[in-house]
Amino acid sequence: MTDPTKRGPSRRTIMGAAAAALMPLPLIPTAASAQGKALTITTTGILNNVNPYAHSSIHLYYIWSQIYGSLGRYNYAAKAYEGVLAESWETVEPTRWRFKLRSDLKRHDGGPGPTSTDVVHSWRRILSDPASQQAFFLTEVDKFERVDDRTFDIVTKRPVAQLLSLLFDRFVVTSADLHEKHGANADKAAAFGWGPYKLDRFDIDRSVIVARNPSWPGMPASAPETVIYRQILEAEQRVTALLNNEAQIARLIPPQLVDRLKSNPAVKEVETGSLEWMFLGMNVKIKPFDDPRVRRAVAHAINADLIVKRLLFGLADPMQGAIGKHQDCFAPSAARPEYDPKKAKALLAEAGFPDGFDVEFATANGRYVSDRQVGEALAQMLRQVGIRAKLNTPDYANFTNDIRQGKLPLYYTGRSAANDQLEALAQYFETGGSRRTNYSDPEADRLFREVRAAFDTNVQCDLQRSLSDKLSQDSPVVFLWTHRLVNGVRSNINWPADATGEPWLTDITVS
Repeated sequence: MTDPTKRGPSRRTIMGAAAAALMPLPLIPTAASAQGKALTITTTGILNNVNPYAHSSIHLYYIWSQIYGSLGRYNYAAKAYEGVLAESWETVEPTRWRFKLRSDLKRHDGGPGPTSTDVVHSWRRILSDPASQQAFFLTEVDKFERVDDRTFDIVTKRPVAQLLSLLFDRFVVTSADLHEKHGANADKAAAFGWGPYKLDRFDIDRSVIVARNPSWPGMPASAPETVIYRQILEAEQRVTALLNNEAQIARLIPPQLVDRLKSNPAVKEVETGSLEWMFLGMNVKIKPFDDPRVRRAVAHAINADLIVKRLLFGLADPMQGAIGKHQDCFAPSAARPEYDPKKAKALLAEAGFPDGFDVEFATANGRYVSDRQVGEALAQMLRQVGIRAKLNTPDYANFTNDIRQGKLPLYYTGRSAANDQLEALAQYFETGGSRRTNYSDPEADRLFREVRAAFDTNVQCDLQRSLSDKLSQDSPVVFLWTHRLVNGVRSNINWPADATGEPWLTDITVS
């Protein structure tokens, strides 16, 4: 497998107008980057495209949301939605939402504040840009309608009570007039938005540098003045950069390296739960996973608690159904298959596989915490019940593409989610959602429809828990755990991290 940290010498660099005089960024920023209110944050997410719509990755959603500006965000500390570019919103009728944009914002180049025209332009671009990978979260939207310069409506195809969860933190608004002026080159020539930070430099596969937007209303004086998002895929390198003060926030420290943080008094641990659910996926159109008995046999073969204890050092929260511990509507599912190898073997025999079967099994290597080691443990557990899983670790880009195309029979991966789990589940389990599992069931589809139509929170949660029971029973995937996120942070940095694991920069204090 190609080492993703070792790239060729060719680099493509995108700079904002304010960055034209910047010298090339060193491979590891010096400790001077920690002076004043500058901050270096490591990221394990790939920084590979300046087009804000050409990805579906949470780390880039958060970066672009703070540069161009998203409609809003979910504040996990307050457990409430709050506007970023949007000032207010209301449900006019079950299929029509009305939003009003803020009037106190200026574009980074001194241009006007965001308008309804910009919002409608961004919607159309997500749907029409050949590079866009974000149309999936707009599948419930029929149209965006301009009402006046600062007011627009979103009309949905059916009632969607979870609309804010679908759009906030990721629907990024870009300028219609800059795109008209520069065309497809706008993301490179005029990457100006309205967010609290403005882009200084985007160095493909290496780093993104942003600077405080001085005209952002209410910008905290203690927030970092300059932030470098530094792509470091190797965990050892992230820890070393932190201990050398070459980075001030080192994210996603794997369990086996946590003790290294304890040896340095200038470093502290910041630990949170997470929303990204890890799972063992099966494609129900590829035999023998079309048989629910085989899928439940897989589920009964996995001792998730043992992996959490031995490989993850307890730094994970086992899932007890389709809804994670840190999400809305969480409740354990009584239908979740328990670890029971004898029952797994009996189900395989009943399905016509008394001697088991051979299967190709894939996982990423270096994308998730201890993913290869976890894959090896899962494969071993499957072999113990007769499922002879051959472990493969393809390049991550090919791995994810094969999942999306429905080519993998069995795989271990994760899925980023929001406070509300419905959209993530729909992508994998609603008929027509994707080819990732090819699962389709009329009862599950009915529950998806009813959850969307339920604007009462208690009714929503009752229906989501029923959906969790249904998916646990049918086992198109084995819901495993959500990782505990361990981050190393220099002692002069206060970061109120939340379950997304993504920094919202105005919440960070540099002292």
